Amino acid sequence: MRIFFTITFIFLTKFIFAQEYITEGKKRLNFAKTYFELGSQYTPQFPAIKLTNNNLQAFNNSAAITPYFNFGALHFWGHADFFISIPLSQISLGKKDSSNFVFNQSVATGARYLPWAYKDKKLRPYIGANWVIVNLNSPQTSITKSKIILDGGLLLGNKNFITRLGFNYYPRNSFNYPVSISQFQNINTPRFTGYFGIIYAFETTKSKNMEKVNAELNKTPLLSKPTENAIKNGDFFVGIGPSVSFMLGNSDYNDAKFPYFNTRPISNSFLDVSLGYQFNKLGLITALSYRNPQFKNEGFGHSQTINKKSITLESYKFLMDYSGFTPYLGINLAFNQFKYTEQTSNSNFSKSINKVTPGFTFGWDILPGKTEQWIVLRTNLRWFPFDKINIEGINYSQNQIEYNVIQAVFYPSRFKNAKNKKDKY
Repeated sequence: MRIFFTITFIFLTKFIFAQEYITEGKKRLNFAKTYFELGSQYTPQFPAIKLTNNNLQAFNNSAAITPYFNFGALHFWGHADFFISIPLSQISLGKKDSSNFVFNQSVATGARYLPWAYKDKKLRPYIGANWVIVNLNSPQTSITKSKIILDGGLLLGNKNFITRLGFNYYPRNSFNYPVSISQFQNINTPRFTGYFGIIYAFETTKSKNMEKVNAELNKTPLLSKPTENAIKNGDFFVGIGPSVSFMLGNSDYNDAKFPYFNTRPISNSFLDVSLGYQFNKLGLITALSYRNPQFKNEGFGHSQTINKKSITLESYKFLMDYSGFTPYLGINLAFNQFKYTEQTSNSNFSKSINKVTPGFTFGWDILPGKTEQWIVLRTNLRWFPFDKINIEGINYSQNQIEYNVIQAVFYPSRFKNAKNKKDKY
């Protein structure tokens, strides 16, 4: 899945209207500048506890370096940095020890604010926050949590290359970690991690054959209606992109039977596939989407799996258009099939459940080309606050939010129109 993320992002950037900062002022087509980043994150050693021959033993967990790949863009004319970070591996800096914990984070997404807009050959500070999946794994079990961490650092670059030096701060760094089925110990992971990265920033320049179209788009006010200048009533589209799902409610079932499991497990990465129709003049979308997240807990020889297959009918309306950033809000109805499975040392159990659940859909499009843009970058979030399943008379909350990190949405008829315009000009 990490390879999929990387290939997807490289492919998508061919179609992003991300332009170099220019001297003519704030225009629609110089709103953003795209970048790739390669770097490494340093995690210092930290005190941990293990259980050896029924005795608790303290030890220092090794420091580590984690290479990462980032995909992002500087938005709002150099004042904001929106990004997705993908860890590639982890390299321990200490001797190999089977008792060592692995403390790392999965895919993260975040935003940074630059008080002074980024410019070449100027040192620029930034502050921000990331939404990350933090993992603390031992040979016996693992604990995974979603956290908000703080971010700060400096940028310095020239032309296409930028260097980044920064740090992450974890406001909540304590894990109540199971060292056995019945024993828990408090483990404090590092408060700070540091990182260094090299950025390659670039533009997908405006086609010389489309100068007239580009000039018209740049005349659009910064704040405008999403439906402005819509010619066609509507267009069909198909979309695909990587997603992850987070449980927001505690599991009464796990609290009662598996206290050493995550009460709020986080899914694997999965694909969100959608097919829909956009009513251009109404600023409204109706779509069907398919997702199949899996939630899994393992520890001390026991396992628990929830496989979910969901087809969701949704409708949402665009609220505004700020220089191509176009948020939307709507409702959905999900047709869900759950398959619950657990395995312990002395029993196996499975159950299938079908449910229909209402929810909410919200997110945003990156849409410089208004209703004539044929490839759109869309971020979907779906929230199902009322969902739950019943296992042996005890509720297992399915209150979850599905985060479709970035979706490539293709409009075939718009592509045909754009090709005809390009040939014309």
